[in-house]
Amino acid sequence: MGGRTMTAALGALGLAIGLGQSALAESVGVVAEMPAGNRAVAMLDSLAIGPVGGQDGMQLAMAIERALSRPGPDGRPHFDLLAGRRRGGAEADGVIEGVMTSDVQENRVKLQRNRCIEGTDKDCKKRGNVELDCRRRVVSVRADLRVVGNADGRILYSAQHPLVEEVSWCPGDSSPVGVEERVAALIATIAGDVSDDVTPRALQISVRFREGRKGMDKAMGERFKQAIRLTQRDLPAACAEFDAIDVAMPGHASIVFNQALCAESRDALEEARATYIAANILDPRGGDIRDALARVEATMAARADADERAAARAGARGG
Repeated sequence: MGGRTMTAALGALGLAIGLGQSALAESVGVVAEMPAGNRAVAMLDSLAIGPVGGQDGMQLAMAIERALSRPGPDGRPHFDLLAGRRRGGAEADGVIEGVMTSDVQENRVKLQRNRCIEGTDKDCKKRGNVELDCRRRVVSVRADLRVVGNADGRILYSAQHPLVEEVSWCPGDSSPVGVEERVAALIATIAGDVSDDVTPRALQISVRFREGRKGMDKAMGERFKQAIRLTQRDLPAACAEFDAIDVAMPGHASIVFNQALCAESRDALEEARATYIAANILDPRGGDIRDALARVEATMAARADADERAAARAGARGG
């Protein structure tokens, strides 16, 4: 799964809620995890950054190394990274290799720009669109990469990462950033995409409690409203109140959703999943419920992979 596809998937799981923002009113923070797009590579213990051919191949290899060196959900890099296939006689579980190509084309073009057509720039009487002799630069980069398992030579990952950036400028415009800087930025983007493909992710997000009171009488609606407000002062007490309200008025989608969110905030994922499923039955059209259920299931899958990988590593070291 490419980096852009991964981003789209995260959005589909509702992870865009609260990203990079302070906690929302009537919301709670949860950790949303997602397994790697390529599980075969993600389950490896060590990964060697092998040769990447092409003029900018070494730059891409170093960028991938930096991207994979970032701390993962457990605070450590996901892989034991090797600069070559071996360290101290031990062979890496897999090696990433490939080729990198880049191309820069710059041409003259006719473009329209809004300029002063009567008077001077300091004392312009009239402005309008005029045709100017301009320049257009197209920077293209493409990485063809694969990960080979050293145990049996299988191709575990194979992907193409093409990026194209176009910029135009005319007399009077600011000059664009230099070619080398833009190529470096595109290479860093590819490296980030590769990292997203082969490593799990974790994000701290804020998710809103449901506030809909349709179907509640006045007294129950006020009680539910007060429970919502209580979430920001005393979350355990608010969650206990949601449970009590559910006893008094079972089968309301907002109440059940909030119970599920409470369970998710406690990291009781099995309970959260079952309760989100119950909420989805009550409100099959609720997009927030579907997003929450997908989020919890993705987190459970990511943690199951992490547990399996940790057990395999422990077994290998014990043997």
